[in-house]
Amino acid sequence: MSETPPILIVDDQEKLLKLVILLMTRIGFPDVDGVTSGPEALERLRERKYALVISDLMMEPMDGLTLLREIRGDDALMNTPFILTEASFDFEDINLAHQAGADAFILKPFDMSVLKSKLKQVINRKPRRREAPLAAESALNVDFPMLGKF
Repeated sequence: MSETPPILIVDDQEKLLKLVILLMTRIGFPDVDGVTSGPEALERLRERKYALVISDLMMEPMDGLTLLREIRGDDALMNTPFILTEASFDFEDINLAHQAGADAFILKPFDMSVLKSKLKQVINRKPRRREAPLAAESALNVDFPMLGKF
């Protein structure tokens, strides 16, 4: 039996956090931890290696974008795949998150097929390199399939 990688879910709304953990378990990820704040997520990430972080964008006191920047700024954590979730994204959110190093965006409520495809895409991507200062260039090649739903 192959071991599935651990995933960390970050959402300041306890009910949504439990729901996402349940969804992840149902689609084949039995090793899922959940925390309700960015600082708690950073603490967990420094204790255990996660294959993926799925974080809500709008949280207090640390939002998902700040959490993402903290992770990308830490040499030990910078390659941790990161998906941002929110009920709606505007262009500025997507732009800022992409510049900060988000790997994908998923709209809430989750569409199971989109969730599965994003997980596969993000978990299988190549590691980042520090020496790539022009992240904006790659922004032009990003796939945002959920934007077609508007």
